[in-house]
Amino acid sequence: LEDYFLGGNKIPWWVLGISTATSNFDMSGTMIIVAVVFGLGYQGFLVEMRGGVGLSLAFLMVFLGKWLRRSRVMTSAEWMKLRFGTDRQGRSAHLLSATANVVLSLGMIIYFSKGAGKFLVTFIPLHELGATAGMTAGLSDALGMAPIEGAELLCTAMMVAIGLFYTLLSGLYGVVFTDVVQMVLLTFTAIYVTIKAFALTPEVPLPDWLFNMSLDSPSGGAGAMLAARAPEAWGPIFDFFGLCVMMWIGRSIIEGMGGVGGYTDQRFFAARSEREASLLTLESIILSIFRWTMVAGLVVLGYSLLSQGGADAALINSDPEQVLPTVLARMLPDGVRGVVIAGLIAAAMSTFDSTLNAGASYIVKDMYESYVNPKATGAQLMRVSRWATVGLCLGGVGLAALVPNINQIWNLITMGLGAGLFMPLFLRWYWPRFNGYGFAGGTAAGIIAAPIFNTALDLPLYVSFPTILGISLVMAVAVTYLTPATPEPVLVRFCAQVDPWGGWRRYREKVRAEGLITAEEFARRRKEKRNDGLSLAFAVPFQICVLVASMAFVFHDWEKLSVYGVIAAVCAVGLYVFWFRNLKSDAQCKLEDEQYR
Repeated sequence: LEDYFLGGNKIPWWVLGISTATSNFDMSGTMIIVAVVFGLGYQGFLVEMRGGVGLSLAFLMVFLGKWLRRSRVMTSAEWMKLRFGTDRQGRSAHLLSATANVVLSLGMIIYFSKGAGKFLVTFIPLHELGATAGMTAGLSDALGMAPIEGAELLCTAMMVAIGLFYTLLSGLYGVVFTDVVQMVLLTFTAIYVTIKAFALTPEVPLPDWLFNMSLDSPSGGAGAMLAARAPEAWGPIFDFFGLCVMMWIGRSIIEGMGGVGGYTDQRFFAARSEREASLLTLESIILSIFRWTMVAGLVVLGYSLLSQGGADAALINSDPEQVLPTVLARMLPDGVRGVVIAGLIAAAMSTFDSTLNAGASYIVKDMYESYVNPKATGAQLMRVSRWATVGLCLGGVGLAALVPNINQIWNLITMGLGAGLFMPLFLRWYWPRFNGYGFAGGTAAGIIAAPIFNTALDLPLYVSFPTILGISLVMAVAVTYLTPATPEPVLVRFCAQVDPWGGWRRYREKVRAEGLITAEEFARRRKEKRNDGLSLAFAVPFQICVLVASMAFVFHDWEKLSVYGVIAAVCAVGLYVFWFRNLKSDAQCKLEDEQYR
């Protein structure tokens, strides 16, 4: 099972880093990011602080990734047993964490499936192609869909079948090594689009508001285009843009400090050492530059189409989510278009297979083995893992048919379900009194509140997000104080093994007094915490500035390129001094793993 879900902790860091970058470089996310930047310019980058920027990677690189690796568990849910113990409160946190991660995995598969179908139907129009048109029409009638929606579902099913096949066969090995191949395609795609757009930029009439990066509410064509397209999703953003940006940034900080779960955590559990867990994240941040130069390039090509008028201009004006497929269909030559489309299909499959493999691990390891059949053999567990993989796949693809647009499901995942999980995930690291019952209560309240406030009541973002966050926090704290604390030996062991930030001073002293670590190691850990704090002050602006500078390069925005480029360079020096030079050596990591065993 460890080989299937963690690659036996033998996969090199550079492979896991490429896999992490590829998994975050998904087709659905790229479609919505291009739509937002096309409609809002640099302000669209601020919108994507809600998740598309992946700001949590800066926190994972500096400290959270190595904390996860030190945990030496297989899943984020199994981690709960290390933090809260194996008694009733530990099992409560374990089961709720597993349930929440399965729900999030299902949501991500729905999101992936919706975007994949919407993209592919542009290039494989099954509703218009001979015999398949009849099949698509029959499916659409049976499900009460428009013909194009039935075609989207069939396109998704074809792609999913391939990703499901190799994920079933090979587990994490298949996921990460196919991600490397897919990243080659994606890199070619990004470089080609970037070069083409860079050469074309001087000839394209880019609107002035595209270069605005203020917190003022968007105006002009941007607001009209997106708000008219989906007022329930975009309208509140234009009324309270600055407030929404602050919430998105706050969300990213809380997520970065507390962890993200799912397939992201799986990469760190699978790393060969905590040093490699840190390095793989740096690689992922650097590789994300290609995504943002490509996004900027697609926006330039989209405005080139818009300036030409005609049916294509009308399409992307009415639905900015169509900018990506329309640009590829109209602006790229034959042959190159095929490779670029293959690259974006690769992006979709990399997110899908990562989510599928991680989601199945929660079902098998944290539900079936823990509560249904603790004495299951390896063969039985592998069999259940494959059925769990198939079940998640079918459920996600089926539910995707009910989602009206990509942005709606993305908002529900990032600002709905995510908001319900952020506070319990944050508190688990930094507050020793926080117990398993509190985690279970806060998580359950968040999962229940998210669809109520985000979907059923359809409240605006600036109301629903803090409300869900507050409900989860209040429930977590209240249940914690109403129930017994986690046993002290569990907390001492956790502190000795992981040693996070926060209010753990009393337990650190016990760790030293009981001789669980040497005086030399105690002093080294204090220095490490100080360096990590300083490194974080460089890591967050480094990630933001390097991505903004990459967009500015494509837009020929030399002022922002110089300003953000210089800041990124200064932060890179700070990271080298305070972070990279202080990473543990491979020999030291190996010795600590042997001592743990």
